[in-house]
Amino acid sequence: MLAIQRMEPECIFSPSTSPADWIPELGENCAVCGDRVNSTRLGSPACLGCIVFFRRSIIHSSKYRCLRDGNCLINYEFRSSCRFCRLQKCFRVGMKQSAVRRRDCLGPRRPSPSYSDPPVLYPETDLQLIDRLIKIQNRQFEEHKEQSVSCPRRASLPDINAMFKWSFNNAIEWASQFDPFQKLTNESQKCVLSEYGFAFFLIDQGFRTIHEKMNGCWMLQNGTFLHSDYHYGQNEDVVESDYKCLRMHFEFVKSLQIAIQKPFETLEIDFFEIAALKSLLLVSPSFPKTNIFSEYQERMTGLKDKCACELMEYLKINYPESHVERFGTLILILGEIRSAVKAVYNQTKVSELFNSSQFDPYVRSFFLS
Repeated sequence: MLAIQRMEPECIFSPSTSPADWIPELGENCAVCGDRVNSTRLGSPACLGCIVFFRRSIIHSSKYRCLRDGNCLINYEFRSSCRFCRLQKCFRVGMKQSAVRRRDCLGPRRPSPSYSDPPVLYPETDLQLIDRLIKIQNRQFEEHKEQSVSCPRRASLPDINAMFKWSFNNAIEWASQFDPFQKLTNESQKCVLSEYGFAFFLIDQGFRTIHEKMNGCWMLQNGTFLHSDYHYGQNEDVVESDYKCLRMHFEFVKSLQIAIQKPFETLEIDFFEIAALKSLLLVSPSFPKTNIFSEYQERMTGLKDKCACELMEYLKINYPESHVERFGTLILILGEIRSAVKAVYNQTKVSELFNSSQFDPYVRSFFLS
């Protein structure tokens, strides 16, 4: 059985990176990562993301391991890149384990029916690659929900910017489970993420869209939405917009609904299949530099075969009458996602809502020039 070996990675973000290039300026800062403060109830000013991370780590007595020297730079953009160093920083800035214990005397939160753990319906042999990734995926989805808006509303440009940040962070964590990615140079890692991070952006949104079931809406990870009618959901006075821009927005949203939402709904795609798609997109790349993994081609081929075999075995058990057709349909969806990535890029060049010149430097750094 081919196993993933965690290697010493050359990460995108390193202590030598200039903070001015990466850290957004905030008026009120989380002591751990620099995001906007949500509360000081755990002993130190902290954002919701770090509160959730610290609380979950303490409740589950989580044991993490740093893949570098135990001194990773933790900031807003890369706070998820090393959980060991993030937890150590939580303690260092004054977050208290005892505060979590007092809070949890109230009992755990009720689980969400929409994003509950998938049933384990595949053979329990060694811990499979996709099994391991599903655990990461479930946690990422939970973090999305914890930081979602309380009531669905039309997405704004800051929402789009923030969702790109979430997607790039989530994609980095996912890709780091594959040792060929860890071995790439910083420049090559960013080249991979220039497509892969966008694919994460679309897959997670497509999955949330089919679970939220808001008619005509394409849901973002934080519970905001896009509608084919550009002005749908606007509370303020509608400013007259250029007809061409309105038409392009309509076509963009409809293309996402047709290419991703519709097949997801038709298949009633599940957690395992979503995780398999994310993995196959990484190990069967169509990145701007086609030879980016050339040094690790044999390893990448092995990982691709492993992901495909695990997916097929899962489908044989769960869809015995249609597993071959379903497998083929899922593979075809990979092509649709890649086409949708190009559509997102095009949208950033013509849409006020996706105006990449208004995104922060971190997000723009992953965009192809």
